[in-house]
Amino acid sequence: MAAWDLGEGVVEFPSGRRIRGRSWNQPISEYADVSAVLTTASPEEFAARHAVGMGRELVYISWPDYRIPRRPQQAIEQLAELLERASSERVEITCGGGVGRTGTALAMMAIIDGMKASDAIDLVQAHYNPESATSHAQRGFLMDMEPPRK
Repeated sequence: MAAWDLGEGVVEFPSGRRIRGRSWNQPISEYADVSAVLTTASPEEFAARHAVGMGRELVYISWPDYRIPRRPQQAIEQLAELLERASSERVEITCGGGVGRTGTALAMMAIIDGMKASDAIDLVQAHYNPESATSHAQRGFLMDMEPPRK
């Protein structure tokens, strides 16, 4: 499948990979190959409420609203894999509101793709949602992800 066209919710990373962010409550016209679901609900609970309109494959990342992932290293590994998959598949990141958690995950992916944390936050706020990654916990987490400069 072709990459996402640039447009609403789609962020292009330094590598050229494109990932869509959105609220899982938002109606869509194009489906993803893979939807990363940022939620505290179990896969069964989530599917019972929101299975319509999601990608053909769902990846769950345990992530409370307004906070950081429950298992940070696991989330980083999952997002790194999804970033790699975005070279040949349509990947999207979703949460209930489609702002804080989704924006933070997109910024994490930008850092994984080689950006400085502050630049990653700026990218996501400029091209996805200006309210993304604004909580102290989320911003601090992103800054801590950045490897120390030599």
